[in-house]
Amino acid sequence: MPDQGTAAPARPTRIEFSSPDLTAVVEAEGARLSSLRLAGTDPATPSPTPDPGAGRELLLVTPWSGDTDGAWTMPVSSHEWHRRYPGGWHVLLPRSGDPVVIDGVEQPFHGEAAWRHWRLEAVEDGCDATVDLRTVPLRLTRRFRLDGDTLSVTQEVTSFGPVAVDFGWVEHPAFDGALFDGATLALGEEAPRAFVEPPATAFADLDSPVGTCTVEAPAIARRLTLDWDAAVFPRLQLWQERRGSAGFPWWGSVDAVGIEPASQPFDFGGDRLGALTVAPGETLSSTLSLTVRRMPAV
Repeated sequence: MPDQGTAAPARPTRIEFSSPDLTAVVEAEGARLSSLRLAGTDPATPSPTPDPGAGRELLLVTPWSGDTDGAWTMPVSSHEWHRRYPGGWHVLLPRSGDPVVIDGVEQPFHGEAAWRHWRLEAVEDGCDATVDLRTVPLRLTRRFRLDGDTLSVTQEVTSFGPVAVDFGWVEHPAFDGALFDGATLALGEEAPRAFVEPPATAFADLDSPVGTCTVEAPAIARRLTLDWDAAVFPRLQLWQERRGSAGFPWWGSVDAVGIEPASQPFDFGGDRLGALTVAPGETLSSTLSLTVRRMPAV
């Protein structure tokens, strides 16, 4: 007979892991990467050239991130998402964008996966997260790994239902906009484009047949390279909220840049959740990687 006085071990709500170059934190809510921080300067080995990126947080942290919330919520999920949005890197599954009813089931803003608490497990060099969705029969496994200056994120989507499941998928890394002052973004072999300067907002839904983009960020002397499978993510959504919205929810206080590989256009409509499909018992898996390297001296 089991020991009635022994409680099951509590599941971790956050897991931190590091490489010599980066430190990452994954939270159980939404399997969100809440922090990706550059290594600090080693005082034992001073450099003649100061490093403006040393110790910097790369991801957006909103001013209200980490606040203890109450029971009250806003009745519309898109409003509630923005009211409580903490920043970081989310996965948006099985649908991104506005709430929608498909097959009689209401999907919340940006999809169920980002609202759920996932099961976390610490592994060598990273973290694994799993959850079973309830709005559609999809089992999600998300694997984060650090290898030197590169973070890889592998998402597995498995159908456990009796019929094929359509779904949409957007990776939603939101970066600290201040890091992008004077920065440029090159999508594939295209000419670099500048980010908007605050106060301003902008959104673009771009065709991305190559599956790679590079950001040159002189404010932190770093080159950020994001790679993904363009067969799974043929679009790139570029969201820039650079203290340009005076009203709810940002109140002119959020400086964010989202660089978001997407499985379909932002305005995807019709009676399907998305452009991807998994058959019963099948798994679709794809890996994204973010490499952060010191820019060569000019």
